[in-house]
Amino acid sequence: MGNSVKVFPAAHGDCFLLKVCSKTGIRYVLIDGGKGELCHKELKAEFVKLDKKNQCIDLLIVTHIDDDHIAGIIKLYKDKKINTSIINKVWFNSGNLISNKLDQIEMNNRDFYLNSDHSSKKMSVRQGITLEGVLNDTGVWYEDLIFSDQLHNLDGITLRILSPDTETLRELNTRWDSEMEKLIKKRANNKKMSSTTDYHKTINELSNEEFEEDSSLFNKSSIAFLLEYENCRLLMLGDAHPSIVASSLKKLGYSEKNKLKLDLMKISHHASKKNTSPELLELLDCEKFIVSSDGSKHGLPNKQSLARIVSILNRPVTFYFNYSSMKKIFTSQECTEYKITCIYLNSSKDYTVEV
Repeated sequence: MGNSVKVFPAAHGDCFLLKVCSKTGIRYVLIDGGKGELCHKELKAEFVKLDKKNQCIDLLIVTHIDDDHIAGIIKLYKDKKINTSIINKVWFNSGNLISNKLDQIEMNNRDFYLNSDHSSKKMSVRQGITLEGVLNDTGVWYEDLIFSDQLHNLDGITLRILSPDTETLRELNTRWDSEMEKLIKKRANNKKMSSTTDYHKTINELSNEEFEEDSSLFNKSSIAFLLEYENCRLLMLGDAHPSIVASSLKKLGYSEKNKLKLDLMKISHHASKKNTSPELLELLDCEKFIVSSDGSKHGLPNKQSLARIVSILNRPVTFYFNYSSMKKIFTSQECTEYKITCIYLNSSKDYTVEV
């Protein structure tokens, strides 16, 4: 098997394991920890498998503070039956890190090399400890801010950071307390929030609706990056805002005439209609897209987001879903007319997309 992305059954969250076969060996990048018992079970099994093979997680990326991304990582570290010492490096823009490091940002220092040496350091995790507290004890937290325009190198694999930008980090630092209060209220009201879907509407109807960008500052602060290795290119967007990602791509020289050729894109924010813009899509040349959502929160994925992809790219596309409940999004007639292929990942496929 070659390069791949494992799309864990993360409930309404995100959890991915990127596998890249470099010249010196297999490298693994874990992104977020998702939600729910099934996700934890699958993630735990993956750690056991890697540990038995004396392999490691070269890099863990916690994209942002939202519960559906961070909760599974905290649970991972709390589980004493999981050898988390196989994690070699962690990226996490915590509140304290943002506050402490903002004034030290050196905009001219763009290139970084990730130490992939394995550490066997053991750690114990107290009940209820925060992720920041956990990471302080591991010795593997990068403890520098991750932000746009940076280029990181992992054994010849490049990770170009597209989001967040420094302006967003400064805004989040200023508004951290008020945003946390809003986030706590949002979590408390989650069960009351509507899960109405737009699946009854046609692709044509939805693709003509006006785009309105996400207003969440925590989503705006999400780490998003372009992974490149030889001819392989993966766009992993977390919950990032498309305007920031598009701006970063334009700085790299991509445009409607010079599109970014991708092997696979993880659609931002569980395919919310507010996180996939026409501006971003017009910069991309891609046929394969990952959607991470079980449909249990906020009516996500939005069909409108997928309709934009279909209509703007105007080519055959494949959507990879980590839940078969997403079969209700498109009609068979739409799939035929617009040349849409839907693949529903499950345990028999090991939740894996080959790239």
